[in-house]
Amino acid sequence: MDRVDRGLLESVDARTKLAGSNRMEILLFSLGTQEIFGINVFKVREVSRTPFITKAPNMPIGVEGLISLRGNVIPVLALAKVMGIAEPGEPLGSSMMVTEYSKRTLGFLVRGGSDHPRRLGQGSGAGQRHVKQP
Repeated sequence: MDRVDRGLLESVDARTKLAGSNRMEILLFSLGTQEIFGINVFKVREVSRTPFITKAPNMPIGVEGLISLRGNVIPVLALAKVMGIAEPGEPLGSSMMVTEYSKRTLGFLVRGGSDHPRRLGQGSGAGQRHVKQP
């Protein structure tokens, strides 16, 4: 096994061990405001540039349309519009996060994100300062 394969396996193994612990990794992203948001990395299937979105009639506010991703039709939402923080005329997002919740796949338009997940939980130290506790 070469060095790249070994590193990949070690990375996957480390993330898999998080599932049974009191820790998680979040992927940070922005919606074009000063706030930074996060999502559990286990819910993110991929992050890519925003593809061509097919508009559909009579969609709720924030649903920008549909995309075809590897043969699956996926609705795409503009989170900034859904949350009411989008400025009129501003682009909605240069990146799209494809997520999966409860066996449903959705695309979310975001402005930017981190390349490296942040680990949170007991014993993670400084990372906890960035997350507000309920």
